[in-house]
Amino acid sequence: MSIAVRLQRLRAEMAREGLDALLVTAPVDDVSGRHSANRRYLTGFTGSAGMVLVTGEAAFLAVDARYWEQAAEQVDREAVRIFRLRGRSSAWWRELVAEAGIVGKRVGCSPNDTTLSVWRRLTEANEALPPGERPELLVAPPLVERLRRVKDEGEIAALTRAAAIADAALGEAAELVHPGVTEAAVAEAVGAAIRKHGGEGPSFATIVAGGVWAALPHAYPRDVPFREGDAVVIDMGAVWQGYCSDITRTFAAGRGNPKFAAVYEVVLEAQLAAIDGIRSGMTGEEAYRLAADVIERRGYGEYFTHGLGHGVGLDVHEDPYLGPNSEDRLEDGMVFTIEPGIYIPAWGGVRIEDMVVLEGGRARVLTGSPKGVPHAARV
Repeated sequence: MSIAVRLQRLRAEMAREGLDALLVTAPVDDVSGRHSANRRYLTGFTGSAGMVLVTGEAAFLAVDARYWEQAAEQVDREAVRIFRLRGRSSAWWRELVAEAGIVGKRVGCSPNDTTLSVWRRLTEANEALPPGERPELLVAPPLVERLRRVKDEGEIAALTRAAAIADAALGEAAELVHPGVTEAAVAEAVGAAIRKHGGEGPSFATIVAGGVWAALPHAYPRDVPFREGDAVVIDMGAVWQGYCSDITRTFAAGRGNPKFAAVYEVVLEAQLAAIDGIRSGMTGEEAYRLAADVIERRGYGEYFTHGLGHGVGLDVHEDPYLGPNSEDRLEDGMVFTIEPGIYIPAWGGVRIEDMVVLEGGRARVLTGSPKGVPHAARV
């Protein structure tokens, strides 16, 4: 889908919300260190700073001198104009308001991109304008995120490639899971393997957790060696052309044991039930129940402590969300994870995660790493 088509779809959303313009201020993503997905989605620009202003007639990428050449190289100039930021915010805001023709207009600020400090600077610059020369600034609904939920063919192709890179990297790193090897060593191997197989880098900080540490869903890798029989969770992903992947597998360090096998089989049964049962039109909560019901029926309900999954795209965590309170409606073209887990304090945890795309009303799995007790426990 071209940038021009994305902008036209956004303008339709703006009109439905009674907005004359939308401002995407785009801070750095604190989780991954990657930069605004909304800005990239609307312009193709990958720099670390800049704002996007979309009106009914035009779109502007506002960047300072550090990014003028990069913007000129990356942006489709027929769809997006480059506005050169100079001087104080009060000066350039006056110029942008006039050039964009938004005097007296309703300008929504993208809520997930606008920090409190940015909002204060914008409102101060706006209030410095004479009353008859300023727009009305307000907080908009997450319009760009709505558009990003459903992926086009090009996005699905990029996500498929990112998933393949993650599969390859995970396969190499998993070979290191043996007693005496540290969590940190495996995490380092993941990053190197991602780049070896053509990825831009990890899509988030790799999780490697062994033994009791694996009972923490978002554990960080330590310089601690695995012990014989430890459950080892590896949660990782790769980036390709800006698009993310996300996959989790759990292995036994050394030989597995009966408890590892029992817990693993429940998690796998729950994941496969969700993959098989999810349909377009379901809510995120209905999808979650497919896996949660299995885990509860098998007696581990109290140990499934998070949602079933989340959307994946330019961000590794984005809409839709699949969880106990999610009203997000699943549609064909959405790409999301299915990742049930069981986390038992003082023992450890098991999580199995795959990315899927909804096609023809059903889930098609994008990640292909092996799973099952024989593979995970090396038996």
